[in-house]
Amino acid sequence: MNIRYYFLAAAVLTATVAEAQSKKPSSKTEKAPETETTDSENLVVNPSFEDCNIKTLKSYGQLTELCEPWATPNKSSADLFAQGVKGTKAMAGQNDFGKQDPMDGTAYAGFRAYTKDPKKTRTYLSTKLTKRLDKNQLYCVKINVSLADLSKFAVNNIGVFLSDRKVQNATDYALTFTPQVLEKNNKVINEMTGWETICGTFISNGTEEYIIIGGFGEENKTKIEKVKKPAGSTGTALNDAYYYIDNIEIVPIEAASQCACGKAASTEPDLIYSRATAKSIDMKPEQIIAASSVYFANLTSEIPGMFEPDLEEVAQLMKENPSIQLELVGHSDTEEVGEAKITPRLADMAKKRAEAVKAALVDRGVEASRMTTSSKDDTQLASNKPTPLSKAQNRRVEFKTK
Repeated sequence: MNIRYYFLAAAVLTATVAEAQSKKPSSKTEKAPETETTDSENLVVNPSFEDCNIKTLKSYGQLTELCEPWATPNKSSADLFAQGVKGTKAMAGQNDFGKQDPMDGTAYAGFRAYTKDPKKTRTYLSTKLTKRLDKNQLYCVKINVSLADLSKFAVNNIGVFLSDRKVQNATDYALTFTPQVLEKNNKVINEMTGWETICGTFISNGTEEYIIIGGFGEENKTKIEKVKKPAGSTGTALNDAYYYIDNIEIVPIEAASQCACGKAASTEPDLIYSRATAKSIDMKPEQIIAASSVYFANLTSEIPGMFEPDLEEVAQLMKENPSIQLELVGHSDTEEVGEAKITPRLADMAKKRAEAVKAALVDRGVEASRMTTSSKDDTQLASNKPTPLSKAQNRRVEFKTK
């Protein structure tokens, strides 16, 4: 059998990563842009550790003792720091782990994400949310962290694990859960001079009611980076990757663009998907047309140039076979549908894509009366995976012959 193969790139990169993160060599904290939410929308109680009993705060490991409803999933508690505390063990500003002012208010917490000291363990924070998350709702999850100056190490795998139950261990073993929210590229978090925002979006299955924050995963799968103390920093370096944490948010949103991730954010590459297709010379014209598809970049109905040969072939077959009727079915990915809720000009993107393909075929000599258009939005996804390539598979127009 003779076969004509049309090989196209599996995915074409059409966008670049946004401007890289910048640092300010200053002792002042740097506050990232915030999602426009109110305190009532945040499902985290006491999110910046301001409502704590600091009168008896004087040492390490007192977060769960003095700062309800914060708890720990393990035996050992994370730490609480506040301004006005005597001594350096629990003072916000200058303490035994380094120097850092609160991102907001007068207090923050701290946890150990990694250690080479056999006498120490990782520590975690956990809390119950104000309510169980709603099924299929999109949420923005955000934490702000800063690597303590006296840390010898910095690591990745720092994030937020959302759970349907309270986790309570009688040990201090490292947690090997896979957090649903990590830094976008799961890079090593080594920011010392200010606060770095770790955030992401999360679609709930309707069971999650608790969160755990800390350093996750097995040690042999963790990226560990040695770091130097900032200039002017005093004190003995610790065999740890120790992080301060402040301002924790979990809020419902309608579109991913509402989850502003601050200076740590980067633009996800905009991929155009195009599968390699094989069309046999023994195939009927209807079958060849039905095997065709046009894929689109994110949030646009502009037809990529790579699909010009496909459109030329479909138009030629339509003109040679005047009995064929064609339905063009437009699709969007789920994030595009969410964006349309807050940006009216992006509404009906799936329909606009189908209409764009119809117009392109009319320009090539196909009668408009032989074609109809319809749209499915995100109700018939080609892939349910959250990866950029899978999302690109959903941004398409399918050809159905009649």
